[in-house]
Amino acid sequence: MAGTITVVTFGAGWTVRDWKRDAEVLASIEDAAAQVKKQTDRIDVAAATYEKERADADVRSTVRESTIREIYKDRPVSVDCAVPDVARSVLGDAVREANARAAGQSAATVPSPAAATSAVDRP
Repeated sequence: MAGTITVVTFGAGWTVRDWKRDAEVLASIEDAAAQVKKQTDRIDVAAATYEKERADADVRSTVRESTIREIYKDRPVSVDCAVPDVARSVLGDAVREANARAAGQSAATVPSPAAATSAVDRP
C-alpha cells in the first residue's frame, strides 16, 4: 500500500510539474508574440512614413522636371552650356532638399504651381 501511495504521489507530482512547465512555456511564447507584434507595429509605422515621404518626393520631382522643361522649352542653349539662373535655382532647391533628407530632416513642402509658373516666366 505504501508503495502504491508513493507511486501515485510521484505521478501526481510529476503531472503538476508538467503542467507548471507547460504554463511557463506558454507564457514565454506569449511574451515572444507580444514582442513580435510590437516590432511589426514599429516597422509598419516606418513603412507608412517612408511611403508618404516617397510619394511627396515624387510629386516634387515631377514639378521640378516640368519646371525645367518649361524653362528650356523655347530658350536656345548657349554655346558655353551655361545653366540659366532659374534652372540653377530649381536644381539648387533639389540639392538642398536631398541634403536635408540625408540629414534626417523633413523634406521641404511641394512648391505651388503658381510659384513654378512664376519661375518659368522669369528671363
